[in-house]
Amino acid sequence: MSIWNQVIDHASARWRRTLLPIGFAVALAGNKLYDTPYRVPGLLMLLGGLVLSRYGHKSWMAPPSISLWRRVAPRLFLEWLDAQREKLNDQRSKPEWTRARGDLKTGVWGLVMVIVVTPFVSLLDMIILDPSRVTDYTWGTKSAAVLMCIWIGLPLFTQWIEPKDSPLDRLAGRTARATITRMVANTAGICFVSVLIYATVFTIRPSLLVPVAVTLGGIVIVSGHKTWARLRKLSTQLHSNVRTLERDLNRILGNKDAETSENQDAARRSWDAVELDLRTSVDTGYAFGTPFLPLETINALQEDVEKAITAVKDDENRAERALASLDTIRTACIERVDSVA
Repeated sequence: MSIWNQVIDHASARWRRTLLPIGFAVALAGNKLYDTPYRVPGLLMLLGGLVLSRYGHKSWMAPPSISLWRRVAPRLFLEWLDAQREKLNDQRSKPEWTRARGDLKTGVWGLVMVIVVTPFVSLLDMIILDPSRVTDYTWGTKSAAVLMCIWIGLPLFTQWIEPKDSPLDRLAGRTARATITRMVANTAGICFVSVLIYATVFTIRPSLLVPVAVTLGGIVIVSGHKTWARLRKLSTQLHSNVRTLERDLNRILGNKDAETSENQDAARRSWDAVELDLRTSVDTGYAFGTPFLPLETINALQEDVEKAITAVKDDENRAERALASLDTIRTACIERVDSVA
């Protein structure tokens, strides 16, 4: 039922309530006419107004029910809320809105990285200017707690804030952000160990301060080098496997008679190698690392590749989309190809 019909029904059901004020007004008018030459009409108006007032009074004394506003207002609010939600969803579905939201997340990540790296520089500056400050229990404990939180929480923060839209288009930036984050997190972990070692060794063997500092500095350099070397090696391997898969798919697509079991099995084996690379973490060899692509994107790409292998005649657009996605992955990897990594 529309809102207008609800208003009409409500008015028709409550019209008797208007008899009370109308009857009261008629009775007052009749009372004024009683002392005039129009005494009889005034008396009739007085009695009729009292009867109308009494009749209307019964409607006012009826058991309370839900008012029109209480019934209509929630519906109006919900309709307005649904309209605003649909409008917001339409805005969010636009490519420019989605892209801007992803760029904003990337900017927030960069700002956080600057804020995180700043304490490292200040920590090194403090140690150089006043090495004895490291032995301060309060300062050392506070610094160690902050560094430990950065070591553990920074990669998790990066995975959380990473833009979820168009992961293929943002693939090069995604892998670079994951690698930079892991390098900074490892540096924070090494600095965390450094503070603990400095607080312990400096008070007992001050002569070991320089060797320990040099050793830990070398560990930071080696850790960063291995993290980037892992990314280069994975990118090189994935580039080669994607190239092989593209050739196998083109062999099937280019010849209708080539859709044999042998060629299809070769393409599936090539996809298995690509899938392993896409599921591999780019920043660390452990389970808590960042995979090359999100699992949802890998599953969608797998469906497109399987469609390209088995049902090309029915859905050629699906095959073209699979090849386009593979080309995007290969393009993102080619900048980091290193055959001797």
